[in-house]
Amino acid sequence: MNIKEKFLELTNRTYPHGTEEELFPILFNTVDGLQSDEFGNLFIKIGDSDVMFTSHLDTATSANTPVNHVFDGDIIKTDGKSILGADDKAGVTIMLYMIKNNIPGLYYFFLGEEVGCIGSKKVAAVQKETKIEGINKVISFDRRGNNSVITYQSGKRCCSDNFGKTLAAQLNQAESSFMYENDDTGVLTDSIQFINIYSECTNISVGYQSEHTYSETQNIKHLEKLAEACLKVDWNSLPVERDPSVVDYKSYGNSWGYPGWDDDDYYPGSRYGSRYSTYNNNWGSITKPKIKTDNVWFQDRKYNYVSKIEVEQYTNKVISVDLCKERITEEKTIIDALIKSLDINYKSSEWDGFKYKLNYETGYSTECNRNDLIDYLPELDYSKIEELDETPNDMFDTDDYLDMCDSFYD
Repeated sequence: MNIKEKFLELTNRTYPHGTEEELFPILFNTVDGLQSDEFGNLFIKIGDSDVMFTSHLDTATSANTPVNHVFDGDIIKTDGKSILGADDKAGVTIMLYMIKNNIPGLYYFFLGEEVGCIGSKKVAAVQKETKIEGINKVISFDRRGNNSVITYQSGKRCCSDNFGKTLAAQLNQAESSFMYENDDTGVLTDSIQFINIYSECTNISVGYQSEHTYSETQNIKHLEKLAEACLKVDWNSLPVERDPSVVDYKSYGNSWGYPGWDDDDYYPGSRYGSRYSTYNNNWGSITKPKIKTDNVWFQDRKYNYVSKIEVEQYTNKVISVDLCKERITEEKTIIDALIKSLDINYKSSEWDGFKYKLNYETGYSTECNRNDLIDYLPELDYSKIEELDETPNDMFDTDDYLDMCDSFYD
């Protein structure tokens, strides 16, 4: 199987959720034995293994449209009229190659990852009741960049550090140009659905960049090298250490000084989110309530970016965001202007799209999140829009926000 040719075949058009079945003939013509589960996902079991490999078939767009490939050395992109869909046809390509080469494992091609991990969520719900005997690891091929082995997703530990380091070491040994390493800034992909079921769950970089945009690219040379490296990894020998019944969160903090998650348990961060230090609760493990969420997609026309806001269904509170770096920078300017209008003296500020942090000369810092800010800057609420053009010039009136001081000085 030629990696480049298969990738180009898989990305010759976009496949929004609901159209994934249009891809099935390509997959069926590539490998024998694929089956459909009760939810429409495709899977196949090869040999004996304790690993479930995952990728997803949908693309982050509402348009079902042809893709015109443009080549720039090892980089594949589009003509700027559509997204590429390397997220996650790169992962699909890797898994097809592993199946063709009879690498043992349970392979799952999920539906609807980009609209809330629909396919994997349904499978995980079944497996919470009846685990698949012998499975200890869930490995997704759906991370941007070239060197990440994800250890946290949405602020929650998904695999042990030793598992991540061992996997990274085997990938780097298989390909001398690789520099894989543990990365604790993961947001989410299908493997997050299984972290309370199986011990070691991760996501691996597959070489795409600028996903969800018309500027999306794929480093095809990296994908080719990764495909070969995945044939050399001893997947079954990777250590199994994490206890899936123990929940380990990264510290988020808030403006009231509590060192853990905020009272509403919103998952923080963006796809460009900050790194958070591990927080171990003094009272032991915490079982988080299941939160029902909706994804709000909109086109940020100013920056040519397909954006997403994840909100809780019943409260409409923001849980996570996927915004371009330029939009996040613009929002920071708005928030900083508000803080300056309140005559708050601070040394520096930080904003990652979800969390806003003020650092003071004394070394003290205070934090709030996007939900706190929306109360005072309603223009940051994108939950009901379909397109975003410019940020309004009349952003706020100082008198409307004076009560915000208290939250920053608490």
